[in-house]
Amino acid sequence: MSRSVFITATSYPRVILAATMVESIRMLARQYFQLVDPPQLAIPPNNILIQPTVQEALYEHMFNESLTPLPPAPYRARVLKLLLSRIEEAITDPEEDEIHDTLMETWASLLTTPKPPALQQAQQLSKIKYTAPSPGSERTVITSESRGVILSGGTTGNRTWEAALHLGSFLSTPPGAELVRGKRIIELGAGTGFLSLFCARHLDVKNVVCTDREMFLVENMRECVRLNNLEVEGGGNLMVPTIWDWGTPLDLDKTELSDDSSGEGEMEFDIALGADLIYDADIIPLLLSTVRDLFENYAVKEFVIAATLRNERTFQTFLDGCETNSFNVETLTFESTPSEEQTGFFHSTSIPIHTYRITQRI
Repeated sequence: MSRSVFITATSYPRVILAATMVESIRMLARQYFQLVDPPQLAIPPNNILIQPTVQEALYEHMFNESLTPLPPAPYRARVLKLLLSRIEEAITDPEEDEIHDTLMETWASLLTTPKPPALQQAQQLSKIKYTAPSPGSERTVITSESRGVILSGGTTGNRTWEAALHLGSFLSTPPGAELVRGKRIIELGAGTGFLSLFCARHLDVKNVVCTDREMFLVENMRECVRLNNLEVEGGGNLMVPTIWDWGTPLDLDKTELSDDSSGEGEMEFDIALGADLIYDADIIPLLLSTVRDLFENYAVKEFVIAATLRNERTFQTFLDGCETNSFNVETLTFESTPSEEQTGFFHSTSIPIHTYRITQRI
């Protein structure tokens, strides 16, 4: 005989509260593993934090040493300090309310961890886990990057910028995923490889080549292929990072790619991706020349690019160049969710970010 389960009027609020706690901790953990700045974290209310089960969950989902990849120790310490201060604020009865032992033990351990100099912290590579926006199953990618704005080599490429997270958010939607599903992808100026990793791991692409002009960024992306379990034994990889200095031929052996069906001759792709490539007017002619090269010599049908509109004049230079080169520019109707409402691929929306589809005019 089946047994019915009844939720009474008094138990119903507790069920809702439990579900809310689980979701709030899940959201906080997503932000934490993406190394969102602590003041921007969505920390649950104090009356939730004071509960022993919540504190235990915070430890298990954020600070347990068995978790991987853990954020750098200085960041963990900043977040835990903030959480502990909030819990202390919620204590009304010292005999009943307390801070969970595991959190205090973690705090003590972090306090004794040697802190590297500020410059070393800024340039240190950290493993960062990005989670795609809800709903659906949890889709994550891990990058290795530095949050220092400019590294010693003078590049800004070793961090994932807002436009890439914006484009990733678009690709996580059904229309965005449909754009790349089953396609051969090439990414320009891939940097950390975030977009290529997401395509290769979760969007059912045929294969993806991620390119950058800096060799150490390419080597870093190769390490991320391993971190995300995208290596294929016996050759034929789903994702292949390679160096490409715009204006020169793409030097890549097609046999490195899995499921390549382009036949003999030049490498061929279906779609090109790029994010935050229009930041300097001086590189725009070379970018446009490379896009034309992709259309004419690599069978690319469309180039999807996300651009942060920091400088209207620079972006207008890009649009004028597209017109000169007989490129069609279509604005895709996608806007990032406001920062405070985001559920994954967290990024600032204070500066407008737009997404465009560029094709060759026939």
